[in-house]
Amino acid sequence: MPSAKDVKANTQHLKIMVIGSYGTGKSTFAASAPTPGFVFDFDGHILTYAGKDFDYETYDMNWQSWVKFEKDLLQLRKDCKYKTVVVDSTTTMTDLAMERALMLDPKRSPTGGPIWNVHYQMVRNLVEGKLRQIVSLPANVIVLSHIDIKRDESTGAIIDIGPLLTGQLSEKVPGYFDEVYYATTRREKSVTQWYLQTVPIGLAKARSILSGKEHRLPDFVPNDWQEIMKYIEKGGQK
Repeated sequence: MPSAKDVKANTQHLKIMVIGSYGTGKSTFAASAPTPGFVFDFDGHILTYAGKDFDYETYDMNWQSWVKFEKDLLQLRKDCKYKTVVVDSTTTMTDLAMERALMLDPKRSPTGGPIWNVHYQMVRNLVEGKLRQIVSLPANVIVLSHIDIKRDESTGAIIDIGPLLTGQLSEKVPGYFDEVYYATTRREKSVTQWYLQTVPIGLAKARSILSGKEHRLPDFVPNDWQEIMKYIEKGGQK
C-alpha cells in the first residue's frame, strides 16, 4: 500500500485552467507550454502561437463546426501525439455548443431565441462532456476561459469572479484541474508585465496543487511555463 509520505509534485500531464479578461496573456501562457502541441482554436487567436510547434484546427460559428470539433477530439483521443493540448477558449466553445443545441432542438422562446431549460441545458451537457474528455488526454492540458464578474442586482456589488461558463459549470469545471490561475497585468516602471495569480485573493479563486503547503509558487508568477517549472524544480520560491 503506497504512503502519502512518498508523494512528490508531479509535473507530467498537468491540467491547467487559466481565467482572465481579454488581453491578459492567457494565450501567451499556453503558447509557452511544451511542444509539439495542439490548439482547439475557437477564438481565432492562433497568431499568438505563430512560430511554435502547434498543430491546430479553427472553428467557424455554425453547428457544423461543433461536429467537426467532436471528430477532431475523437481522433486526438485515439492517438494523442502531443505534449500539450490547448482549448482557446471555452467562451467561444460555449457559443458553438449553442449553435449545435439550436440545430438539434427547433423549439424557440417567444422572442425567437434559445429556451433556458432546453437549449442551455443541452449546452451545459455538450461543453461539460467534451471538457472532461479533453482533461483525460495523456498530455498537458491548458483550458483558457474569459472572466465572469457577477454582481448583486440590487447593490451592484461584486459577489463572485469566475470563468465564463454556462450555469453551474462555472463552479464545477475548475474542479477538473490541478491548477487554476488567474491572468493579470501590472504596470512596473511604466512597463506592462504579465502574471498568473496562483492563490485565492478576494473573489478570484485561484489555486495550485503544485505549490502545496511548501508554497513552491509565489502568489503571482511570471506568465511563462518555464518560469513555473523553475520554481517547482527548486522546491520553493526563487
